[in-house]
Amino acid sequence: MYKYGYGINDAFWRVAWAIDEGTIWAPNFNEENFSKIKIGMTETEVLLLMGKPLNALQESCVNSCFWFYTKQDSGTSDFDQRWVVFNQDKRVSEIRKSFFID
Repeated sequence: MYKYGYGINDAFWRVAWAIDEGTIWAPNFNEENFSKIKIGMTETEVLLLMGKPLNALQESCVNSCFWFYTKQDSGTSDFDQRWVVFNQDKRVSEIRKSFFID
């Protein structure tokens, strides 16, 4: 699972559950660019690097905002999770990159 940059645990589950994998990727998603996102980056920096996420950009955030660059194709499919979480200062506070088993 070198393509996805997963560790042994996520790589194992990605292969084991590949038959039920249902990831929808943002149109301009690029794994290499996603790996360049760092804690503390601004929304503008992420937008320039990645383009628009799948969910509509939130104009105001109370505590945090989630930008989804992937999502499930159904409510029960396993998928490659690529999310960026921003704090109230509109800076990256968390980067979610894993194989999500539903």
